[in-house]
Amino acid sequence: MRQLNFNVIPLQAGTTTNSVAVNSVNLFQISAQIAATAGAAGTLKLQASNDDSEAANFVPVNWSDIPGATIAVAGAGAYLIPNQEICYEYIRAVYTSTGAGTISVVLKALGA
Repeated sequence: MRQLNFNVIPLQAGTTTNSVAVNSVNLFQISAQIAATAGAAGTLKLQASNDDSEAANFVPVNWSDIPGATIAVAGAGAYLIPNQEICYEYIRAVYTSTGAGTISVVLKALGA
């Protein structure tokens, strides 16, 4: 069984940011948790891409929001995007900031 537990947005100031693209071939379930400090505010969402290439260091360019995979962040705490079924080539986390504070995002995924 393939498992992934990946800090896709390491601890940083709570500014608007996209995580790296995570190859999600053979993954079928994913969740995400954001840890935020006081002053953090914004939205965390998961996006997917089915762009495909065999090229080394390929970076997908076409991204779509995964329906139901969005959570509002309002102050200090841990916020969770619960388990989502997935079937995509790549996934990423997107944090849109409307506040300050610091954030960190971890993806957890299971697959075959």
